[in-house]
Amino acid sequence: MSNDTPKGLHPLVRGAIIGGSIGLMAVWFGFDPVRAFFVGIFCGLLGAYTAQRIQQRRKK
Repeated sequence: MSNDTPKGLHPLVRGAIIGGSIGLMAVWFGFDPVRAFFVGIFCGLLGAYTAQRIQQRRKK
């Protein structure tokens, strides 16, 4: 991590937590809990990585 990152959780970790939480909400609609959780984590990681790359490009 570089010194210019905000304090708190790393964006990828935050994305995984949020994605997993949203994935577990899919269980309300009849999805398999384990699959929904891991698909949510994967999507959260991709979203956080994309957002991080966009911010890095804007700083240049």
